[in-house]
Amino acid sequence: MELYKNGKTKDIYKQADGNFLLRFKDTVTGHAPGSTDPGGNKVVGSQEGVGSGALKMTAYYFELFKKNKIATHYVSSDISKNEMVVRPASLFGKGLEFVVRYKAAGSFIRRFGLYSKDGDELPGVFEITLKDDEHDDPPVTPEILFVLKLLTPAQYKKVYKDTIKICGLIRKDLKNRGLELIDIKIEFGLINGKIALIDEISAGSMRVYENGKKLDYLALSSKF
Repeated sequence: MELYKNGKTKDIYKQADGNFLLRFKDTVTGHAPGSTDPGGNKVVGSQEGVGSGALKMTAYYFELFKKNKIATHYVSSDISKNEMVVRPASLFGKGLEFVVRYKAAGSFIRRFGLYSKDGDELPGVFEITLKDDEHDDPPVTPEILFVLKLLTPAQYKKVYKDTIKICGLIRKDLKNRGLELIDIKIEFGLINGKIALIDEISAGSMRVYENGKKLDYLALSSKF
């Protein structure tokens, strides 16, 4: 296999059949050493079991989405090897992140702390941010997306609808486990010109509470 990309949480290899193999790492992200955050752009440490936990959650949710007829890039997974095979997908620009927030936390407070405090209820607020580590993943409005030709109006309507549905399914599943989804980020790409969910769905891409306390990567992964 050919190493395609050495990422923060995954290494990506291109296979002979055109699909990609994602090898999950035991790295955790955040904004500063010792402080993990699913919205963080830096690797702030490593913890044994994070990679396999992330893959276990991701495989579980992609199988759930398959049952609900949601298009994804998922092909198969091997938990014992921390590996997942996916179909190739093109990004919107250099990548967009689609976020849903049910309570104020993290970067929402950093940006809007003048008007909101940690833990405030939010009605499933939807936002899109650019994947741009250098500029701390700036949020972007629909108008700017259209002007920059990153999304068309029709694509925006589609990703909005799919994001709300996908995150709603995850929130319901977590609630059935006695857990509360605070916020979550997902990614989409194009496969044969059609929008599909890509990347991973794991503890590193969401903030989840149990009995009012935030679960760390391994604590959340252990629920699956």
